[in-house]
Amino acid sequence: MRLRIKYTKTGPAAYLGHLEMLRLWQRAIRRAGLPLMMSHGFNPHPQLAFGPALAVGIVSQGEYLDMDLATALAPDEVKQRLQAELPAGLELLLVAAISDQAPALTAVIDTAAYRVSWLQPLDAATLQPKADALLARPVIEVSRAGKAGVRVKDIRPGLWRITVNADASLELLLECSSRGAVRPEEVLDAMGLDAPRSITRTGLFIRRGDALLAPEDYQDSPGQV
Repeated sequence: MRLRIKYTKTGPAAYLGHLEMLRLWQRAIRRAGLPLMMSHGFNPHPQLAFGPALAVGIVSQGEYLDMDLATALAPDEVKQRLQAELPAGLELLLVAAISDQAPALTAVIDTAAYRVSWLQPLDAATLQPKADALLARPVIEVSRAGKAGVRVKDIRPGLWRITVNADASLELLLECSSRGAVRPEEVLDAMGLDAPRSITRTGLFIRRGDALLAPEDYQDSPGQV
């Protein structure tokens, strides 16, 4: 039985890295007495699959995790038992049964939404021209450091939307796929906007034209519209 879990990552939990999160979820599942399925082979591992990685320190209102159980259980029961073992900041928003053949989260999720705000709000009237100017640029090159050294990447193809709200916060819609991801900090730097700022990932989606589909509602094969 495969379950798709949607959860928040706020407070101190936002500062947990991927390996820490993996160990935390394994402990919580074990303490909840859930029959987590293990892979076969010489080195069995838990059948857990996370959605696209979230940078350490960024709060999220909607992360995803797929979990395979060896025995079928009611999603509501799993949610209740598992929530009791999770620390503050990890709140289960949804536990839903999905097809065992559903494509992996990282195979279909390609869009992330972010909200950015400042401790001392900026003037929305000055933000809009900066957003318009950035979206008008055909190329936006950023430098990224990696194991092979620094490389230059054009993030413009993955910058899909910038919305300036009346309270001078920003809503960003960015590519977040296995092909590549645009980091919100890169967009803010390209706009010439400085810290202090708060970044929240407000959602992960599957983009089909102008429509944004929630991962819990999408179980078709990758590439199928």
